Amino acid sequence: MKFLILSLIFIGTFSSTLQDTLFRDLFHQWKQAHNKLYTSPQEEEFRFQVFFQNYQDILAFNSEQSDVTLGLNHFADLTSDEFTSLYTGAFPTEGHGKIKEFDIKDLPTSVDWRTKGAVTPVKNQGTCGSCWTFSSTGALEGLYFINNSKLISFSEQNLVDCVTEGHGCGGGWTMYAMNYTAENGIETEDDYPYAGVNQKCAFDPSKAINVNSGYYNVTPKSVDQLKAAIVNQPVSVGIQANNLVFQFYKGGVIKRLCTTIINHAVLAVGYDIIQGTEAFIVKNSWGPSWGVNGYVYISTDGTANHGKGVCGILMVPSIPYKD
Repeated sequence: MKFLILSLIFIGTFSSTLQDTLFRDLFHQWKQAHNKLYTSPQEEEFRFQVFFQNYQDILAFNSEQSDVTLGLNHFADLTSDEFTSLYTGAFPTEGHGKIKEFDIKDLPTSVDWRTKGAVTPVKNQGTCGSCWTFSSTGALEGLYFINNSKLISFSEQNLVDCVTEGHGCGGGWTMYAMNYTAENGIETEDDYPYAGVNQKCAFDPSKAINVNSGYYNVTPKSVDQLKAAIVNQPVSVGIQANNLVFQFYKGGVIKRLCTTIINHAVLAVGYDIIQGTEAFIVKNSWGPSWGVNGYVYISTDGTANHGKGVCGILMVPSIPYKD
């Protein structure tokens, strides 16, 4: 009996040691893939423990449901609090601006502005809470393309540095950006490149492009109104993104698992039937390695969250316009 107990302890210890070795090998491969470097052995060990817990959470999530698939990405060594602090930053302001009512008759079954040439490649905000500027430039890029048949990448850094109502990398909202560009215009990405940190405003009016005259809010809590707005142009939307499903989203349609506390601004560029479910096609600003080549599919279910939509996507949609 004593020999059996000792044998079981040995087997258990061996198994635990092997598992630890396998996870550390996985962590090493992940670090190399994402060019991760740490300042000390202590920090590396802490990041490994966070990585290990996140991986366990991903495996548990994927085993419990099939609507959405999660996977390891460049956020895998971040705690949920760190992820929220570094990669969100939208503070929506409701009740301002005129509401634009769209004709909802004869809506097409699908729309995708990417196929029409109105959407720039997926960008990466880095560890700057500037999502509100990327959502804004995406909407402005779409509007400019529609009016001029030319796609230009506009400068998020221009907005980070110069929109005084916002807080740059500390967060803001698309309304502030669209009001600023209506008054001042906006420089291109080439003329005012993205730095991902707060800088002194270096706006050059001589290089500015006048894209919009103002902005409209899209009727909230209405799937048909948001779809009709998307038929006309890419739409800035707000979502709640500080959760496991967004941190490690890899594919599928998000139908639940998030609330309506808006803290991230993104761009709805279309809608379609995805894996049997109608979903909004949403461009993010966390780089092309996140999600489905930088995009996420969010269900158009108008009953979710008491009419506010999945992840609150129906709450504060807005669009720039040109007189």
